[in-house]
Amino acid sequence: MDDHVVALWDGFPVSPGHLLIVPRRHAATWDDLSEDERHAVWGSIDRAKAEIERQHQPDGYNVGFNLAEAAGQTIFHFHLHVIPRYLGDVDDPRGGVRQVIPHKANYLVEEFGSTDAVKRLVTGGSDHLLPHLVLHMDQADACDIAVAFLLDSGARLIVEHLKDFLARGGRARILVGDYMDVTEPMALRRLADLEGDLTLRVFEAAAQGFHLKTYIFLSDREGVAFVGSSNLSEAALTTSIEWNYKVISSHDRSAFPEISNGFNDLFNSYSAVTVTPEWIDRYENRRSPLGFKEAGMAYEPPLPPPEPHAVQQQALAALERTRQDGFTAGLMVLATGLGKTWLAAFDSNRIEYRRILFVAHREEILNQAVETFRRVRPTARIGRLSGDYKDSDVDLLFASVQTLGKANRIRQFRPDAFDYVVIDEFHHAAASTYRRIIDHFEPKFLLGLTATPERSDGADLLGLCQENLVFQAGIHLGIDGGHLCPFHYFGVPDNVDYRNIPWRSTQFDLAELTAAVATEARAQNALEQYLLRGGNKCIGFCCSQTHADFMADFFNRHGVSAVAVHAGSNSAPRATSLQRLEAGEVEVVFAVDMFNEGVDIPSIDTVLMLRPTESTIIWLQQLGRGLRRSANKDHLVVIDYIGNHRIFLTKLRAIASIAEVDASSNGRIRELLERLQSDEVSLPTGCEVTYDLAAIDILRMLVKPASTENALEDFYRDFLERHGVRPTASEVFHSGNNPRSSSERYWLGFVERMRGLDDLEQATWSEHRELFQEMEKTELTRSYKLVTTLALFDDEIVQDRCTVDEIVERVARLASRIHKLQQDFSVDLANRAALKALLLKFPMDVLTKLRDGNGAPYFVLDGGQFGLASSPRDRETFGHLLREILDWRLAQYLSRSGGTSELTDSVCRVARNASGQPILFLATTDGAGQLPEGPLDVVVNDQPMEATVAKIAINVVRRVGEPSNQLPAILRGWFGDDAGLPGKADRVRLRFQNDAWRMEPMGAQGQAQAGLRLWERYSREAIPSAFGLTFDQATWNAGFVPKPPHIFVMVTLEKEGMMNEHRYTDLFVSATEFSWQSQNRTRQRSKHGEMIRDHQALGLHIHLLVRKTKKIGSKPAPFIYCGEVDFGAWSGENPINVTWRLREAVPPMLLSQLKG
Repeated sequence: MDDHVVALWDGFPVSPGHLLIVPRRHAATWDDLSEDERHAVWGSIDRAKAEIERQHQPDGYNVGFNLAEAAGQTIFHFHLHVIPRYLGDVDDPRGGVRQVIPHKANYLVEEFGSTDAVKRLVTGGSDHLLPHLVLHMDQADACDIAVAFLLDSGARLIVEHLKDFLARGGRARILVGDYMDVTEPMALRRLADLEGDLTLRVFEAAAQGFHLKTYIFLSDREGVAFVGSSNLSEAALTTSIEWNYKVISSHDRSAFPEISNGFNDLFNSYSAVTVTPEWIDRYENRRSPLGFKEAGMAYEPPLPPPEPHAVQQQALAALERTRQDGFTAGLMVLATGLGKTWLAAFDSNRIEYRRILFVAHREEILNQAVETFRRVRPTARIGRLSGDYKDSDVDLLFASVQTLGKANRIRQFRPDAFDYVVIDEFHHAAASTYRRIIDHFEPKFLLGLTATPERSDGADLLGLCQENLVFQAGIHLGIDGGHLCPFHYFGVPDNVDYRNIPWRSTQFDLAELTAAVATEARAQNALEQYLLRGGNKCIGFCCSQTHADFMADFFNRHGVSAVAVHAGSNSAPRATSLQRLEAGEVEVVFAVDMFNEGVDIPSIDTVLMLRPTESTIIWLQQLGRGLRRSANKDHLVVIDYIGNHRIFLTKLRAIASIAEVDASSNGRIRELLERLQSDEVSLPTGCEVTYDLAAIDILRMLVKPASTENALEDFYRDFLERHGVRPTASEVFHSGNNPRSSSERYWLGFVERMRGLDDLEQATWSEHRELFQEMEKTELTRSYKLVTTLALFDDEIVQDRCTVDEIVERVARLASRIHKLQQDFSVDLANRAALKALLLKFPMDVLTKLRDGNGAPYFVLDGGQFGLASSPRDRETFGHLLREILDWRLAQYLSRSGGTSELTDSVCRVARNASGQPILFLATTDGAGQLPEGPLDVVVNDQPMEATVAKIAINVVRRVGEPSNQLPAILRGWFGDDAGLPGKADRVRLRFQNDAWRMEPMGAQGQAQAGLRLWERYSREAIPSAFGLTFDQATWNAGFVPKPPHIFVMVTLEKEGMMNEHRYTDLFVSATEFSWQSQNRTRQRSKHGEMIRDHQALGLHIHLLVRKTKKIGSKPAPFIYCGEVDFGAWSGENPINVTWRLREAVPPMLLSQLKG
């Protein structure tokens, strides 16, 4: 065949065409072959098959060789057998090469030749029944089970395997008995909750006993039954001595049909009734607790009721406070692994919330939610919204947004049908459907859930939750609090050239992507990375079923045990694969979208990211699979591939969200890369992020500065590329960008330039440009104008005119649903007469006075009707664009810290920009906060002016109608020519007073609170710059840093590794008291002593910053800012023992960390 091997027909062929591949050089065994000879042997198989098929028509092949006498080698010159196989050449070919040990060949039947060749009796103890049941369920198409007793411990053992069986289209029938009341109601409910082709019946054994224990599995080729003594309980399936006899259809040709027919007779008998929620309730009410004893069974206690952990307790308390404050909706941000679904189940488990609706976009989330809510509400009636659903009396209804959002389906429900509605995180494509659902229902409370505050994914849930962020706990808090495991992240370069793969709408072409990533070279690199960095329990995320199959095959061929799990017919069983991974029988599970949600294997120690990820949420969910804590690991290893396409920036944004760093623009991402390389990013305790230098180069190339870089354009293009649609103004606002920050000064004008308007939108924008611009820029001291304009909408369609009474009703309904709007109105919304008078006096009167450039009104009030002055030609498109603007302006208004009477001061830091001009920087990294971004009317030195509020700064202040920027002159006038230079601490306050924002300079007293955010973490180097100060090592390495008007007390609580003279006794006495020791040389009558005791009289502000340890690994630990403290008491000298009183109590969980 070539220079190394020849092919010979076997002298004693097993079948026609039996061929041997033999090395030309004498080599006794495989071990004696050279590397070239081995390649030649395997490389000749296809040529051998082609030669066989020229003369024969085989239906399959066995290929292999014998190595040594123990394996059957008799001729000691190596030869590889290529054996053609033909249908019918043996009775049962299953097992193939496994026939070398005959009774092990067919592991499905475990039989060869005769019924006596293998043990049929499963005896329990060390040979318990459960693995046999799981093995056959994983291979079966149909499953029939009949047992006298069903306990919840047994149901829990099989339920995940049963889910897999049903998910792949299996048909299950389960018959249990109520004999002696042993069967547990909870077990019946657990099985009844499953989705799929499952029929659950109970044999009512009032007149006779019912002791059946039978398990039947059917596939297209074989049937297997177990008949014996094992009920569905943990003991019977795992530990007890139980005899169960296996009956096989191909060998027990009379017995198997008798068992199958007998089951059919019982299942279809008059005594076998369908299990319904009503039947379970009746059974539970009449059930006798003596059944176990009389049946001779050991009582198995139920699972203890679940309890919320510390983070969930804080979140529940926050939810209770937000309801007490009057809110009827709120958003909860809880990182993957912290149990957001559990939180929803805990919070809704109250007597006032009888009916619950849970809405999600994926069936996997719904399945997990059903199981979670069942644990919290074990007796509840649970239903799923499906095609034949009728509005029955269920307690908990689970629905996909796709099904519930249909107009004909949602109208089946009254607006008050549910007391509590849960909306799980969603994506841009379904935003309008979610709005329809939220607008339709009027629950007592609506809870939005998301795993990340990052909203560039299009998840604009906050806007649908009344802009009310109730509580936020990210991965950072979860790891620092000990609830999640630290991770070590390795970003490695991808050798795939993604520029050559077509991008279709929102993702790569799947076939082309698979062809590019499922290569030997890339798989070899992944294997090397895994062997270098990974552990021994790994999940690898792949882009397609073919990719997962390829990776599993490659790893197996190279000695690493692996399986592929996906939705395809050739997938390894999901639940069984995870059990094998946990037991150490498999090292790697390659998955395709199967384990993004709901997998809880604490011992997973490696996550292999082998695919591009279009969503930050999905990336964090995949990371979360390995963040569960386990005694067997101290950290999770994450190996993540970085490719040359902008979609890979999603992964870097996910890292940024964990580190709580802004990555909303290319400029911010470049800053993040620099900070990561110089170890200046504050990661959770014990975490590390390492990028290969080549990966860094790829990321830098992706965010290379453009000649005309603009943050808004950058966000817009990135969003469009990831989602296939442009962002809305609300999504831009929630991402931290200003929709009006473009050169057009108007959002829709910007969208027009970006070619984001279709033909109908373009025509509508051109026709009503001035009205849309007016709605974008109109000042909002109160919400009246917004709510009144929104009241013109009936669903998604805007009406030309409405009667004033209709407007009043709609305003009352809309405002009453949003707590901040309720507070905003100066009259009781229930008093329709007072509300009507208010609307006529203010918003309607003001709106009708607005004019276009020709003096024509936009709105009219005439004959008891209010509405548009002119009808739009395309009402639907006009309403769509107007609603987009109004939603953004409403979100902007609601995002303020309260009603207008509650607006607090905003303090800005004066600093120099790149041009050397003084400008104003907003005090927090989330930018304007309550200040509306874009043009802002301000009063400066009693003169009306217009400021431009950007994401992080105010850099322009103009006189009304004039183009020149007056801000530098204003600041120099207030603070001198050195305004904003390093070393100065100049501050400017914006105060809302008399319906206007007033800008004024601040003295030292007023500047004290500017700079750091409470409970946030800061490196030592970052602290001085927040107060306009300059860092130098000698000054700021001390624990007591006086920089009038500020004094910084910087404390490391654990003193290990410090010299004895620096081991001061510092600790939290309570949430509001901190005990601190001064430096050894400090006396009460010294200068520093007077500063400590008399700081208030001296106008000094004491800032407390603490950290638990000096270092995390090899890196300096950041300090946590605890705010200003006041002198309480002192004692002693050299050092002084001082008690500081905190103005804000330390949060309970943080306090437990710092005191622990």
